[in-house]
Amino acid sequence: MKKNKQLRMVARDVRGMTLIEIMVVIAIMGMMATLITVFFVRQQEQAKVDGTKIQMHNIEEALDAYKIRAGSYPSTEESMQVLVTQGVMKSLPKDMWGNEFQYVRHNSRSYTIKSFGADGASGGEGFDKDLVLEQ
Repeated sequence: MKKNKQLRMVARDVRGMTLIEIMVVIAIMGMMATLITVFFVRQQEQAKVDGTKIQMHNIEEALDAYKIRAGSYPSTEESMQVLVTQGVMKSLPKDMWGNEFQYVRHNSRSYTIKSFGADGASGGEGFDKDLVLEQ
């Protein structure tokens, strides 16, 4: 009998979690998961922007090498494809969203390389903003 009484007292001291407490814990975990997901998505998009800028600088170096050989940058009509046909590059890179870079030569000494960003269309804000490298 004494053992039963002791077990009942121990059982009274051990208390489970209420439904409200469980719901609060689940809500907090959901908010934390959402914040972490948003953070990683932003980091992933920023990595694509940074990778695209690196690709643009690689193209810039290839264009400079072409200019040394040919005396001027390729015309807009020739496009950057001439870098491949002349053996300056093995292939033309695409931006990190899988779109081709846009190239316009202004004169024999200047040009613009452009990526339309995440949306693949001209203009935009944030990660959809156009990335432009002008020489």
